[in-house]
Amino acid sequence: MALLSVLIIMIAVLLILIVIIQNSKGGGLDANIASQNQSFGAKKTTEIVEKVTWYLIGSLVVLCIISTKSISTGSGNDTEVTETQELQQEEESEE
Repeated sequence: MALLSVLIIMIAVLLILIVIIQNSKGGGLDANIASQNQSFGAKKTTEIVEKVTWYLIGSLVVLCIISTKSISTGSGNDTEVTETQELQQEEESEE
């Protein structure tokens, strides 16, 4: 569970950084990167950044769903605690 949380946080931070790099009007940091790196060209760099953004969004959604499912199913510890409490209550009521 802790690993999922760490992955979600890392992907969220990466997503924030990628979105900051982009600018919907074509300016932003992405344009500066593209102008310095002429081997890919501005269009290729924009496409790569956009694809990375969508992959990060998809992986964040999937990890959040997995995390929610694992929390809702639980690891079994919660049911063990409630069963132990019920047994203790039954024993106390019998005495």
